Amino acid sequence: MSLYCTFIYFSVHYNPASIQLAVDTINELEEEDKLGSIIIESCDKRWNATLDSELVKKALQSEMKAAHDLGIEYGVPVVLGDQDINITVSELKNGAKEAVLDLIQPWNGGWERLVNSITSARKEAVPLGPDYLGAGAFFDPKLLGSSPVSFIKYPLSYLVKSPAYVFAIGALILLSGSDADAAGLDELSTTDLLESLLFSALETVIFARIFLKELLADRNVVLAENILQQCRNYEKKQSSGWFDNLFQEGSASDLAAGAIYAPDSVVGHQEEGKVVVAVLGLAHLNGIKKLLTES
Repeated sequence: MSLYCTFIYFSVHYNPASIQLAVDTINELEEEDKLGSIIIESCDKRWNATLDSELVKKALQSEMKAAHDLGIEYGVPVVLGDQDINITVSELKNGAKEAVLDLIQPWNGGWERLVNSITSARKEAVPLGPDYLGAGAFFDPKLLGSSPVSFIKYPLSYLVKSPAYVFAIGALILLSGSDADAAGLDELSTTDLLESLLFSALETVIFARIFLKELLADRNVVLAENILQQCRNYEKKQSSGWFDNLFQEGSASDLAAGAIYAPDSVVGHQEEGKVVVAVLGLAHLNGIKKLLTES
């Protein structure tokens, strides 16, 4: 399949700089008559949860909400392209369980499985190299300057949209607390300190496993597939002659299989040469680029 163009831009969620980037990008493409579908990193359950309260919608203004509103205004498809939150929560629980079982079964190849799982997920979710964004992308001055806003709104948004998800992550964070925090390092024996450090290391391994695989790599596959499906609506068709064009002309069916469109959004349709805008968190960008360009 020959695609005309796929445009992906990165963001740090709820950051004013990200919101402005989304607005400027979409407006520019609309002015050039190149704007196709807009894909936002959310599922229908998470998205609809933010629509219940006008106060919440205003307080939790994000680059995804800004992109959605412009998409509705310009009459282009707005796709909820992320994995269903219930599936993500279920996979988080299963992933944590698998990691724990592997940790306590080193004699049964558990440690090897755990290391291989983390290594494989890292390569898929966070590929490295000159073709991908490096660490410097996280230190963009505009993003850093507005980061305090993100630190407040991001966790609050998840609490509103998916309390079960927040509970699962919160439980993992709480587990990272140890008796060392309560007692104070000066009151701990060397043995207690070593046990505390070992326990913290094991928790870090478990968190790395579910973060890289369940939170990034697995969701990247879903997001990349939805991006690719939207691209099908805008690919340049190979013309076979005037006879074939006679029957193809006027065809406007949606080629995006399984697309979930936002409320009030128009449905996708075939139109050559448009650009797909995917509003993604920075952590997802390299992994999705790898899937779209190499797979």
